[in-house]
Amino acid sequence: MSDNAKIKMKIKQTADGQTDSSELFTKGEYRKHGEDYYIDYDESEATGFNGSHVQLKVSDGIVTMTRTGKAFSSLVFEKGQRHFCHYGTEFGDCMIGITTTKLREVMADNGGEIYVKYSIDVNGGLMLENEITINVKTTK
Repeated sequence: MSDNAKIKMKIKQTADGQTDSSELFTKGEYRKHGEDYYIDYDESEATGFNGSHVQLKVSDGIVTMTRTGKAFSSLVFEKGQRHFCHYGTEFGDCMIGITTTKLREVMADNGGEIYVKYSIDVNGGLMLENEITINVKTTK
């Protein structure tokens, strides 16, 4: 992986009426393949998934996040849709529901922004509501 991009992530999680926000900065790879854009980066201790790799694929109104390494996850974000997704942790795997209420992606050859607002449920019971904003800018 060539580090040709700076990536900034703002994450806001709400569970049981409590909201937690964080910002993460990392380097990674940004590229276009056909009509799709890809963002790749390695996780760190700050995310709790040190040793894992993340790939975001932005494709015509759908964002897919795949994490490989210590824990495998594949999450699909599509506005107005609920997707059953595989979510892995180092303690075990489960199936979760991802319902995307807002999705905005503005991508260009030199970078872009993704905004996703979604809820996570397990067995139909709401667990978390999340908002993620990802900014990527090429450095080369």
